Amino acid sequence: MKTTNTINVTFSIPVSVNSLLHTFVEKRGLSKFVTQAIETALEKERNYLKTAFKEAENDPDVKETMADWAALDGEAWDE
Repeated sequence: MKTTNTINVTFSIPVSVNSLLHTFVEKRGLSKFVTQAIETALEKERNYLKTAFKEAENDPDVKETMADWAALDGEAWDE
């Protein structure tokens, strides 16, 4: 994780989470720890969405619904 461009971000967390965080992470390591935690959570979310899209792609009901909606794409909605 080599980040050259950074931004300061302010957000709120529960006091209990902050206390636990400082139990395991020194103050000078907070940015690195939080960045890694966010990257891990985002990768997990990305993988979940990829799996969901792949499953939907193979679902006959989803394909039928998509075909129904595709037929509407050419219609003028503003009229």
